[in-house]
Amino acid sequence: MNTRIKITIFFLLVAVAAAPGLFSQDRAFMESFECQGRSYSLEAAFSPGQADLLLRGKTTANLSTGMRGENILLGVRCTEENFYVFWLNYRNKTIRLAYYDHHHQRSRVLKLDGFRFFALPEIVEENGDLQALVFLGDQTGNDDVFHYNLEAETLTPLTRTPFSEKGFSLRKNEYGIEIETRSLWAQYRYRFDPRLRRSDLLEEKPLRSRQKKASIAPNPEYCNTYIGFGDSITWGQIEVVQRIDLCYLTQMRDIYLPLIYGPAQFVNLGIPAQTTYDGTLRVNQDLNANPGFYFLLMLGVNDVWKREFSLASSLENLEFIVDAALARNMRVIVSTLTPRKDFPHVLHQYYWDQLYSLSAGILALAAEKGTASIDTLTAFMNTNPPNGWKDLLEDPGTVIVDGIEEPVKGNHPNAAGHSLIASFFAATLAKFPPLAPQNITVMNHQDRQQKTAFWDANYESDFSHFHIEFGFQPQDLRYSLDTTTSYRTFNLFPFLPQFYFRIQTVDRGNQQSAFSTLETTAASSATQPNRKK
Repeated sequence: MNTRIKITIFFLLVAVAAAPGLFSQDRAFMESFECQGRSYSLEAAFSPGQADLLLRGKTTANLSTGMRGENILLGVRCTEENFYVFWLNYRNKTIRLAYYDHHHQRSRVLKLDGFRFFALPEIVEENGDLQALVFLGDQTGNDDVFHYNLEAETLTPLTRTPFSEKGFSLRKNEYGIEIETRSLWAQYRYRFDPRLRRSDLLEEKPLRSRQKKASIAPNPEYCNTYIGFGDSITWGQIEVVQRIDLCYLTQMRDIYLPLIYGPAQFVNLGIPAQTTYDGTLRVNQDLNANPGFYFLLMLGVNDVWKREFSLASSLENLEFIVDAALARNMRVIVSTLTPRKDFPHVLHQYYWDQLYSLSAGILALAAEKGTASIDTLTAFMNTNPPNGWKDLLEDPGTVIVDGIEEPVKGNHPNAAGHSLIASFFAATLAKFPPLAPQNITVMNHQDRQQKTAFWDANYESDFSHFHIEFGFQPQDLRYSLDTTTSYRTFNLFPFLPQFYFRIQTVDRGNQQSAFSTLETTAASSATQPNRKK
């Protein structure tokens, strides 16, 4: 081999080592856009321990050269004469905001420490030069709006609220910058003076209250209806199309609940591509229109990768949704999230960290609210490890739907995955104790020989019987009997003027409700009481 060839190979090897993203075989298209009549595209390029961001135009440039870790696209901001590419630099669970200025042909990581989240910034230009960024970020456990002066490197919070802003818009005027924000409860308008670095609240407009309907009296249909609230997984999407026959809600009704609970019906309130914030906008209206006793919540998988708001904001959204169900006295079961195996998400440690963090937050929220929960993520990942979880998801590829080739991402559970979800939801639903007896009334007030007690019937499919404890002293209910009817007649004993009783409901799984309050009447049981062992 001659010297010239050796030198050429040497420099090629150096180039590969210096810019692995340019030569990686694992690439994913991210976004395309146009600026000044020219077309551009952005790609993610993967190599061990690294994810770079490539810009393709007339040539290909690695925008994240020298930025170790994962560089994850946020988006592009275009002006009449320039464009800016923004991304997250993620390394060792630390997140930083970076951008590329096409006019100046340079990339930069900003000195913004202590943030858990950045959204795609809005840009503020002066005479064609980038002066400042305005962005949604999480520095204190909820999302606020921030202003960052690039030249002075000064950061100013424009909002300081105990809740998360869900988005904002801005416009420049003679007084500075006006910013409109929105939360789950109100809209706000601020004025920011960049010279004084001062932000003032100008207006607050509460959102129209979304009232709940009056509570529904228990009836067979209501007591045995469960609501599935979620996204495309709840909707039943498998390989592009809706497979309601394989959806976990259907498998619960047809396969699992008949064995451990009994007949039941469901309402499917899943909408594809929705985030937790989308769920907050419709939950009250949806639940008003669709009454049911059980509320099954599986929502948030689209929040993991979408970067419009933080995980703290997602959990605030989920809490809002859970509160809407609890306000209607529904029995709530929340689920952690399912994984996905599609490229490039599966290669990003950022994705896995987000998935596990949000799922842990969901379980913590359930504990805080006192609701039931299922850990779907752990159930998936523990299926035939290390890679058995992948068999519970649709396979990436393409399918033909109505004569058109459609891509299958690999981010939805398949029939087996839905079956696993159904088994966990059904078992948890069946473990709820039955409703306690309500509206106990003692009749026959003028009858000296008999008294009859009535109470509401129980309509739950797994109802077994009512258990009555009674006695002749309020602290000594030493006798008991069981009945399947919602009434009981007691004969009187003149020599025992006081009679005390309380009732509880028992289901087929021997789950017991709380006892009713202690009731009394001048009566005793006509039947020969069974002394409790």
